[in-house]
Amino acid sequence: MLFPLLPLVGLNLWRRSRRRTILTILAVLAATVVFSVVMVVPFAMNSIVKNADGVPRLAVTNRSSLGRGLPDSYYAKVARLPGVVAVNRMTWFGGVYDDPRHQFPNIAIDADNPDLVWPEYAIDHATVQRFKDAKDSAIVGVATMARFGWHLGDLVSLHQPSIPLTLTFRINGTISHGPDLTIFLFHRDYLEDALHGPGVTSVLWVRSASMSDASRIAGEIEEMFRNSSAEARAETEKAFLAQMVSRYAPLARLVQGIGISAVVAIALAVLNAASMGVRERAREIAVLKSLGFTSSQIVSETAIESGILACVGGVLGIAGAAEMLHQARGFFPTLGPLLSFGLPAPVMAGGLAVAVGIGIAAGIVPTFGVTRLSAVDGLCR
Repeated sequence: MLFPLLPLVGLNLWRRSRRRTILTILAVLAATVVFSVVMVVPFAMNSIVKNADGVPRLAVTNRSSLGRGLPDSYYAKVARLPGVVAVNRMTWFGGVYDDPRHQFPNIAIDADNPDLVWPEYAIDHATVQRFKDAKDSAIVGVATMARFGWHLGDLVSLHQPSIPLTLTFRINGTISHGPDLTIFLFHRDYLEDALHGPGVTSVLWVRSASMSDASRIAGEIEEMFRNSSAEARAETEKAFLAQMVSRYAPLARLVQGIGISAVVAIALAVLNAASMGVRERAREIAVLKSLGFTSSQIVSETAIESGILACVGGVLGIAGAAEMLHQARGFFPTLGPLLSFGLPAPVMAGGLAVAVGIGIAAGIVPTFGVTRLSAVDGLCR
């Protein structure tokens, strides 16, 4: 039923006002960009937690406060527990590169097993070996590399103002996969040498052989350090990350609310412009009815016409949003790793669906009212 209408759709698209066509496409493009960008944040929050589900990895922290850390002696005791595959000590450094406002996560870790503890980062063997061989080496996420214009082999100095301490690193590897592409990893030994002794551990990451082992090991760790001066909390990575990303929830809701309001406003503007166009074509629609076209055929034709324009705007909007998010990776430390994902395919599909939905609605709603007129009334308008 719809295929015979395609020649008429093509003719009407050719006859349309070029200015109105361009403005319609630009309006849908803007709506698609806004929708895609604001939906990335909640999608990333859910993905970070979901991807950690089923990972046999525990985060062990100080029960009273993450900032208090754990004594260095806990490392060897946890590593000896049955079922523990690998343990890595992570310490937040909080160094500043060029401006305190330009924050990114820079973290000291044990150099011997990052590929074993965090296989999802897909750090290749050669990079791990270079990292092990030089104490001043660093592995940096591609988002932070692009943000500051760094390259492999560059020397980078980070200053920790509260100690105070300045460390200089050579970038020996990059991270292009994983949940956080803004991360900056460096040797824990290098930090301890600069501090002239072992420091506290912010998070003790424990990799176990299976999820069943992880549950047992978590209980054994908490029991081992119960009633000590630094009681430990051992939880799955999913629970740990859920708590971390929950800090972004109010900001995500605010951004979503503003973005969806903007999309609705743009959709109403497109609908208003479409109504004006349909009113101008009232006589044309009346002629079509007098030639035997049914109301459903006329409504379908305008819906297809508007849908095609909206689809063009949607595709351009998705391309624009993808490029914007690619360029923005690492530039908004307030959002942490949430912009590291680029524009995921489900968000792309949602943005295109919103664009086509706006277009089809803009074609159906105003046309439906005009087709209710008789051919004679339509010709008299």
